[in-house]
Amino acid sequence: MTNLLRNRALLVAGLLFVLVLAACQPMVLPTPAAAPQEAEAQSEAPSLATASAVSRLSNQPGRAIVTARGNHFVVDSVPPLGGPNEEINPLDLMLGGLATCGTFIYETAAQEMGIPLDELAATVEGDFDPRGVGGAPVNPRIQAMRVHMDMAGPTAEEAEKLADAFRTRCPIYTTLSRAAPIEISTGEKQEAAVAEGLATASVVSKLSNQPGRAIVTARGNHFVVDSVPPLGGPNEERNPLDLALGALATCGTFIYETAAQEMDIPLESVAATVESDFDPRGVAGAPVDPRIQALRVQMALEGPDQAEAEKLAEAFQNRCPIYTTLTRAAPIEIENVTK
Repeated sequence: MTNLLRNRALLVAGLLFVLVLAACQPMVLPTPAAAPQEAEAQSEAPSLATASAVSRLSNQPGRAIVTARGNHFVVDSVPPLGGPNEEINPLDLMLGGLATCGTFIYETAAQEMGIPLDELAATVEGDFDPRGVGGAPVNPRIQAMRVHMDMAGPTAEEAEKLADAFRTRCPIYTTLSRAAPIEISTGEKQEAAVAEGLATASVVSKLSNQPGRAIVTARGNHFVVDSVPPLGGPNEERNPLDLALGALATCGTFIYETAAQEMDIPLESVAATVESDFDPRGVAGAPVDPRIQALRVQMALEGPDQAEAEKLAEAFQNRCPIYTTLTRAAPIEIENVTK
């Protein structure tokens, strides 16, 4: 009996020792599995692409050369800045970007949905106050835009489906619609009521006989624009984003040029490089917004010092209708690089 009691006492002591050791060990909790929504968000992290364009003043006042993906084209300044306005101007480029983007989205979406589309022409109008461009203390931003789609083939219901694709897949639309109202219409074009004091700029984009290629007409100028790879386009000529970024770059170039003359600031050369970040998956139809999320403008200047360059940047921010429009849709960073 004594041995039995002794053995039980030893067993109880051993169990107590094991329990004490276990209590002293750090507790390790299992890592909780990510919630389905969180896992989905992680798998859909933004994959942004960057597009860019460069504008350089030519040897003729009020005229710049734009380079975008190896394409080069001439852009003219506008009358409020003393420009010749013979070639396409920055507003032509901005509205042309919206018009061609719509043209190509309609073309691709019609193919995807099996909707007949025999002809398509997009007319885009933008209302703005030109006095601000000339230096008056008013905002020259685009206050309203209208897109009229003249089509042959789709029914009214099918046309609305194409318009929905335009609203969700065009990075120019999804950007500019954050800055100003954009009205889309079909059928017979109606005259718009424009607010007193505003001017209206317009362009027309027509599909050519080559898929993914359009002809743009702006104030008697005609030029070719190509669709982009997410839409199956050739992307050989300038594309809609090239136009939009070229608009901001040339507008900055011409405002700097004119403001330097007005302020008697020496300006021997100016080159504007504009970059934008966007999600190209949305262009192809993924359920993400393809809008421009950020813009960067680098102004390479020869002549002004930093203080003078800041004055020119301020004029750019106040007098450029492209800047004052886009800054309502996405942050724009301006960097002056002086020599």
